[in-house]
Amino acid sequence: MQKMMERCEIHRNEYFGAENLRKQQYVQELKNEMVIMADKIELRRLHSRRLMGQDLDSCSVEELNEIISKIEKSLTNVRSRKAKLNEDKIEKLKEEIAKEKEVFNEGSRLRQMFEAQPLWMQSRSLKSEKSAPSCDCGNMNISDVETELSIGLRPESQM
Repeated sequence: MQKMMERCEIHRNEYFGAENLRKQQYVQELKNEMVIMADKIELRRLHSRRLMGQDLDSCSVEELNEIISKIEKSLTNVRSRKAKLNEDKIEKLKEEIAKEKEVFNEGSRLRQMFEAQPLWMQSRSLKSEKSAPSCDCGNMNISDVETELSIGLRPESQM
């Protein structure tokens, strides 16, 4: 029984030892990758600071010229984007102005239509100008005539 337990222990150690070795290798790979990423991050920070005009003391003339060209390219991109946004805004405003002009013109047309004297009034005024009234109506206008309509008997007070 003792020998069997020892053999189990040996096999267990071999199995778990191999597993532990794989885990250690994996952890070591992760640590190496972490170091590489930390170096990349530091390089990006240094590059970013240089683009912002900081830490330029250690730069050579070639590096400074490269930074200048990158900044000019970025500035060109920013200006073109700004110009595009402004053009879009101008187009939008032109469309709004066109719509407002259309509404204004429609309003003017409707105003002229309603301010113009209706045809039935125009025909009456032409007839009244051509023929003088035969009765002594004086200065009676069409608007002076009562046009109220009532159905049924009139109350006694109005007769």
